Amino acid sequence: MFTCTKILAVTDPTLDQQSSLLRALRIAEKTNAQIILFSCIYDKSYDMTAVLTSDERFNMKQALVEHEKLKLAALVNELNCDANVDVVVTWYKKLHEAVIDTCHEYKCDLIVKATKKHGMLSSSLFTPSDWHIVRNSSVNVMLVKSHEWPQKGTVVSSIGVLAKDDEHNSLSDKVAETAHGLSKLLNATLHFANSFAGAPLHIAVEVPNFTPEVYNKSVQNRHTKKVLELAETYKVATDNVHVLEGLPEDIIPEVCQKYKADLLVIGSVGRTGFSAALLGNTAELIIDAVECDTMIVK
Repeated sequence: MFTCTKILAVTDPTLDQQSSLLRALRIAEKTNAQIILFSCIYDKSYDMTAVLTSDERFNMKQALVEHEKLKLAALVNELNCDANVDVVVTWYKKLHEAVIDTCHEYKCDLIVKATKKHGMLSSSLFTPSDWHIVRNSSVNVMLVKSHEWPQKGTVVSSIGVLAKDDEHNSLSDKVAETAHGLSKLLNATLHFANSFAGAPLHIAVEVPNFTPEVYNKSVQNRHTKKVLELAETYKVATDNVHVLEGLPEDIIPEVCQKYKADLLVIGSVGRTGFSAALLGNTAELIIDAVECDTMIVK
């Protein structure tokens, strides 16, 4: 069962529709969670100390914060929702730091944030702030697009198996459990998707009596057995279990597209230090490639 008590819905002043609030409301309807409707604003003219006096800077800051609060309050009233929604506006330069700090301060257990295309020539949906939030958050993060969730949609869960460390194996179980809970919450069909690496081509030439087809089938069977065990636990139909050869950043988006996923559930182990500054780990490559919403399980 998917549960959460407090959702941090991060707004984007540049978007006409606040998809993060709409998704948070949908979840709150089922879980009775409280929503913290959050906006982080900053005006660069605030730094123009040579032009503005300290009083003028303070008054400008207060006026902009109050204006944003009124705007969000009006949005909540316009939606005429029954959920418990509190509006919080922070004045801060770095969005991702404000989001993480606010999530911690209000003890939220889910962050919901909208994403968008950055321009006609950009293929990426996500900003550096999105990635920083995903990497540094200690709670689950949902990145949402501008489409509507249907009444009976499709949830795809990216399932990793046969990991060599307990952390990733534990994460796979948590991802499956979260995906199952969300599919029940949204009355959606659940799919489990997994990929495996086939035999390198050069091995067939260099190693006598090596048969790539036999090797690949053996690896696929091992992966399939593990995924089917999870599927049985969470009552996922056998026809909705997909174990395919290839890289996960290729296979998972293909499964999402084929079955018209509305939500992908994927796990991500938090990183720190130098590795946290690098883009391109498997989870991020998958997230950036899919067209649906994504729940990142931490």
